[in-house]
Amino acid sequence: MSTDCDVVIVGAGPVGSTIAYYLSNKGLTVTLLEKKTQIGYPLQCAGILSTHILQYNELPKEIILNAVQGAFLHTNSHILKVQKDENVAYIIDRIAYDEYLLKRALNNKVKIINKKAIDFDIENGITFLNDNEKITSKIIIGCDGYNSVLSNKISNTQNNFNASQMLVEIPQKSMENYRNNNEPLNNYVDTYLNEDILPGFLWIIPLKNNQYRIGLFSNQTHKQQDDFIKEFLNQNFEYEIIEKYKGFIPIFSDKNNMVKNRAILIGDAAAHIKPTSGGGLLIAFDACKIACKYVCEAINKDNINILYDYQKEFLNRYQKEFNYQFKVQKTLNLLSNEDLDYFFLKLKENNCEDIISEYGDMDTQSTLVKEFVKRGLIFKIMPTFLFKKIIKIFGFR
Repeated sequence: MSTDCDVVIVGAGPVGSTIAYYLSNKGLTVTLLEKKTQIGYPLQCAGILSTHILQYNELPKEIILNAVQGAFLHTNSHILKVQKDENVAYIIDRIAYDEYLLKRALNNKVKIINKKAIDFDIENGITFLNDNEKITSKIIIGCDGYNSVLSNKISNTQNNFNASQMLVEIPQKSMENYRNNNEPLNNYVDTYLNEDILPGFLWIIPLKNNQYRIGLFSNQTHKQQDDFIKEFLNQNFEYEIIEKYKGFIPIFSDKNNMVKNRAILIGDAAAHIKPTSGGGLLIAFDACKIACKYVCEAINKDNINILYDYQKEFLNRYQKEFNYQFKVQKTLNLLSNEDLDYFFLKLKENNCEDIISEYGDMDTQSTLVKEFVKRGLIFKIMPTFLFKKIIKIFGFR
């Protein structure tokens, strides 16, 4: 099959740049298509990655703005503190990280074209561009994020939460008062649960110089989210808003296809997103490694049916965890603010701060859920009138 290149990748964000780098390392000719002239803008990420990132991709030290070892978890009336003995997450300069990953790919002989992909012939490997040009390849990879053009071509249904975030400056004393604690401010993130934004949550991520990324994801409109964040700030802090951002968080569905003919999807384009937290970069980087293996094999053996093994391996690795997180999400969605306060009170009474600190993990919530079930805590911490619904959600007998 004569083509312009082996692989066309739509989207030169962190996922597109990473799979481009991996494939070029294997000797394939790779072309990145990117409609933006400046990578990373506008910012659409909270910029917090678990320290497990180092198992999946490079992370230069100069891109790390801060590191945290725990979190304060808030409802209207209660605060839980959970922490590890070591750092569990890095706060990063996400724009600089995107630029680093793209530069790494380009230095590895990956070609980039700053044009928009508007349509595809996925049977014959043709990508149509916005200037009436086209480019041919053996495989097309969609890393074009939320509302992916390639995912639409595959006829996937794409659902999402809205997300909004602000860069905010908050005086030290104001933050200490909110936490009711004088722990080092930069060592912890904060999360806040409220019935109006469930199944999402609000986050406060410390940067430096008293600056924080404060944002949330929910089913609300961006305008409603903006109003919610401002009201939250007015009720709790002295503050100054420096910048505002908004974006979308795709919702994973195992009914959608990651592969069809010569096309595959990775990252937000495939909704490779953790249901409970809305994060997905580590999963996407892992998916890049899985995809690289099968793309290379499919090209070397001239058999595109091998690509379907990428989806099989991804689901084998992540579907069970996603299912657990969807169950947690459904359970939280049952709770009112009064229920959330009761839930946190019972967590405190049953020494669950220590259990969450020991078994909690940013990337894998199923371990903590299983520990709660093992210890018989689920029905000790939830309002009794919800027992039947929780039993149905988790399938307890």
